[in-house]
Amino acid sequence: MTESINNTNMKNIVNVRNLVKTYQVVDKNFEILQGLNLTVGPKEIVSVEGASGVGKSTLLNILGAMDGFDSGLVEVCGIDLGKLTERQKEMYRGEKISIIFQQHMLLPDFTAIENVMIPLMISGVSKMQSREKAKSILDRVGLGERLDSFPSQLSGGESARTGVARALVAGKELVLADEPTGNLDRENSRMLMDLIRELQEELSFSLILVTHDMELASMAHKRNKILSGVLQPFE
Repeated sequence: MTESINNTNMKNIVNVRNLVKTYQVVDKNFEILQGLNLTVGPKEIVSVEGASGVGKSTLLNILGAMDGFDSGLVEVCGIDLGKLTERQKEMYRGEKISIIFQQHMLLPDFTAIENVMIPLMISGVSKMQSREKAKSILDRVGLGERLDSFPSQLSGGESARTGVARALVAGKELVLADEPTGNLDRENSRMLMDLIRELQEELSFSLILVTHDMELASMAHKRNKILSGVLQPFE
């Protein structure tokens, strides 16, 4: 019997209700998320802000099906993440979401265009089509002249833009951005922020920004902070 991912045709791209996540530290349980609620609509940018250690990355990992949770409802792109097998979680990550990492996570032995081609080829797109799509998005982020450069030959800003191109090339409904400007200087941070905003308007994906950068968070349609394990809107 072939495994599948069941969609529930929900209106919101993300629907989280009463999410609880507990970590065990030595012999004690530490509840980092305590009944957290979150909704993200189509084409919406939502920020998740807060100090280090409050649960921002934990929430992102749960939404990316990279971490489990104790209780609550987590539905993303109409899929109930609490009901997925490990194989279905892999399929979900491959088909439904993309992630922009703070560390960029480029593969060092592959060129910029090869790094961007990888998610397409994994999903079954031909090598020729993958290269065409990768070249197009790299041109769009201003790296048309750096297609054959390896990550070690790229600047920090160029590596960040390559990471954005890789996340967006497959046209996913939801993009999760984990401190995307965290390793950049202010000038490159602003350039990347403007680029992400432009691409979000053009490609119409929903975006969750996990950040402590107030300037980056200002681009969100809805701003939220995690405080005492729950998500609170900024007044």
